[in-house]
Amino acid sequence: MTYEEAVSWLFAAVPNFQRDGGSKNYKIGLEGPMELWSHLGKPGASTPTIHVAGTNGKGSTSHLMAAGLKAMGLRVGLFSSPHLFSFRERAKIGTEMVPESFVAQFVEQNKTYFESKGYSFFELTFAMAMQWFEAQEVDWIILETGMGGRLDATNICSPELTLVTNIGLDHVQWLGSNRKTIAGEKAGIFKPGVPAVVVERDSETESVFVAHAASVGAPLFWASESNYPTDLKGSYQRYNVSGATTALQLLFPEYEPLWSLGFEHVSEYTGLRGRWEQFGSEPKRICDTGHNGEAFHYIVPQALSECSGTVHWVLGAANDKDLHAFFSHLPKERSAYYWTGCSSPRCHSGETLRAEALNSGIEGTAFARVQEALDSALERAQNNDLIYVGGSTFVVADLNLNS
Repeated sequence: MTYEEAVSWLFAAVPNFQRDGGSKNYKIGLEGPMELWSHLGKPGASTPTIHVAGTNGKGSTSHLMAAGLKAMGLRVGLFSSPHLFSFRERAKIGTEMVPESFVAQFVEQNKTYFESKGYSFFELTFAMAMQWFEAQEVDWIILETGMGGRLDATNICSPELTLVTNIGLDHVQWLGSNRKTIAGEKAGIFKPGVPAVVVERDSETESVFVAHAASVGAPLFWASESNYPTDLKGSYQRYNVSGATTALQLLFPEYEPLWSLGFEHVSEYTGLRGRWEQFGSEPKRICDTGHNGEAFHYIVPQALSECSGTVHWVLGAANDKDLHAFFSHLPKERSAYYWTGCSSPRCHSGETLRAEALNSGIEGTAFARVQEALDSALERAQNNDLIYVGGSTFVVADLNLNS
């Protein structure tokens, strides 16, 4: 079996949230992941692990911690999702992605068993990552939840520390319709006697984390503000840096001069892409994977502040997102809008977004593909303008950033 055949089988043969959303028997729960993990011999069970949940910032915070640990000379296995440009991004050791040969071997050797059980794409990908990390004898593993926490496949781990980034109204179909309920799902990763770090402290969710930590006997820590420099340039990264700092201070207080250095080299040490990433100039072009209203609360003022002219918003959105919350953060001043579809079947069409935005009083033009929308923005933009591409991970994935 080739790598391409293995990935095609993974995408086509099992429930796949990245491709389908929750519309095709999306699975949550721990029974299947535990059965699969046990069948494979519980790879990675003896490796110290950090477990990360939250609405926004999971990926950045996980990569910040991975960079910090790398600066200390440790080999860190990092499991994260979704991927941007290659399936192999989901399992990395530093900048090294899981080899094509390992993916092919993993599927070929276990395909018959997998088919008999009907495991999900996420469950299989998580198991594959853990098996690779075990084979590579990594020093630490960082696991990012896919969605939620309590019933996420990654919650079968026994971590040294858990971390929750923030709480927003996302995936409400599965996690609950208010922030307190969602916080309870995220707090489901807390474990008895294991330090739990929460980055966002607010009146609506604080009591949920306090109560859950007390109920399981997890020492609770609120992230302390940190201003360590990082090569991740989004203004919202200050919260992710604070979370990563608090976690590493708890685990390695004596090594702070080393691990803090890693924050300045996150992209270099881990290969993280698509976080306020500049991919062109004159006019300045920025892409970012922020994909909900909470993210755009920070994205909009930063975009407006980084140019003296117009911001050209090239935006798409997955079809399970709250468009009203998304639109409510978008400015009308100094802004032009290019609504785009993308290659993922989970994305709204550009025309759907244009019509919905118009109902919110936001005018714009619809495009079928990201590159078409970007080309139009480039034709109209002046050198002192800014072109922002985002609204969904899938939109950023469709940019030709690796050419």
